[in-house]
Amino acid sequence: FFFSLVLALLACSLKNFRTFRHFIMSGIQFPTEEGLEAARWSPTGSGYGHHLAGGSENQAALAAERLADFNSIYEVCLGNNYHAKMLSAVVKEGGKKGIEISGAADMGGLKYFNTQVENCKGKIDLTELCMRAMNKDIDPEEEESKGGSGEVGKMLSSAGDKDLAIVAYVPADKADEVNAIDWLKHVVSGLGFSENTIIKCTPTWATAVCPCDAEKGEFTIKLKDVALQQGIAFLRAKGVFPEDDGEDDDECYANEFEW
Repeated sequence: FFFSLVLALLACSLKNFRTFRHFIMSGIQFPTEEGLEAARWSPTGSGYGHHLAGGSENQAALAAERLADFNSIYEVCLGNNYHAKMLSAVVKEGGKKGIEISGAADMGGLKYFNTQVENCKGKIDLTELCMRAMNKDIDPEEEESKGGSGEVGKMLSSAGDKDLAIVAYVPADKADEVNAIDWLKHVVSGLGFSENTIIKCTPTWATAVCPCDAEKGEFTIKLKDVALQQGIAFLRAKGVFPEDDGEDDDECYANEFEW
């Protein structure tokens, strides 16, 4: 068996290696928490749901839902006449940040992130697209892993010339712990804007566009940093933001991550 496995690995090109790994790992059985029946490994890179107790079908359904959400907002952005290169840059940035967040979650068990994105230019539809690209499950067929952070709650802010776009996302199974509406309201209020700036408002998905007036001293480039601080403050108040306790054996990867 070992000799056959080596030959198979040698026969796989670099392009197809991820698919091969996915195939091998999906057949390995691991014990689950609380004595549940052993389940298959799910290489999503999310840090959550790796050990699935009879939940493979549910994971597949979530992956399909995330892909559908991505495709839907992508079509909206196409209809809004953005250049294909701009959409590609937004999706690439989202995919890259998604895999970074996924890795940080795997290492440190983090459940929520606040971060900033550059290529969305303060456009709310592009910021939503970026978030969906972060959430889209990792495709084992692709050479470069992208996305995979759908199990992690996130808040994105994007600064444009005049507008600051903010998107809050919380997985449905965490909405009782952190509500996207409350999270976004806290940030918008901390920026000095009214709730009228909020566009979409659900416990798992909330968006806002804050129009900034330079004559009043409101600059998007500065406010996006305030939004970051306000978002983290909300998580701290909820007790879900990991703090560095100074012990080497229990690293706080939040301190190494680019928030």
